[in-house]
Amino acid sequence: MDPMVILVLEIVLSFIVMAAVIMLGALTWIGNERQHKALEELRMDVRQWALGDLEIKREKAAREINITDPISWLDDMVRRAMGTSPHIRDIASVLQKPDAIVTITENGRYLVFSPVRPDHMRKIIHKLDRSRKIRDTSPLRPMRQLGKRRSKVGAYELSALNAGMFFDVEADKVWKMVVKRSLDTNRLWIYDIPGPWETG
Repeated sequence: MDPMVILVLEIVLSFIVMAAVIMLGALTWIGNERQHKALEELRMDVRQWALGDLEIKREKAAREINITDPISWLDDMVRRAMGTSPHIRDIASVLQKPDAIVTITENGRYLVFSPVRPDHMRKIIHKLDRSRKIRDTSPLRPMRQLGKRRSKVGAYELSALNAGMFFDVEADKVWKMVVKRSLDTNRLWIYDIPGPWETG
């Protein structure tokens, strides 16, 4: 069996143990005072073991996960979040403020990956645009639409809930490959920016 499949099964088992711990916690309220103390101590011991075991498995997964093509990974994340992918052609630019990877698709749309939430992103871009820091030659130019109140830009959240159990590990690896620094969050947003012909 594939080692990664075995690892995933082990982590699922850890989650089952954690669920059992929660149920055990509920049972502590049923018994008498003596049983309550004993069960509470057992619950804490099992919880600590489960958390430690899960962390060990995640560290093992982090070492075994190997991403060789960041564009393919980003394309796969778009497919998971949006249901389809316009196919990323290249990385157009890497930004520091706001922290983002700007990609361009085969049909000329821009897909921006960023740990910055939509409400904060709009404020940042709006402020930069008002201070005339976004010029026609700026790599921020495609993101001008994010600063508009009635923007046609779509925003899609990525996390372990919709992008896979090891999303945070994989995202950090890709961020280090492309941006050359760690990603200090466990979620990303994809901003789907229409092409110039779609802005009307």
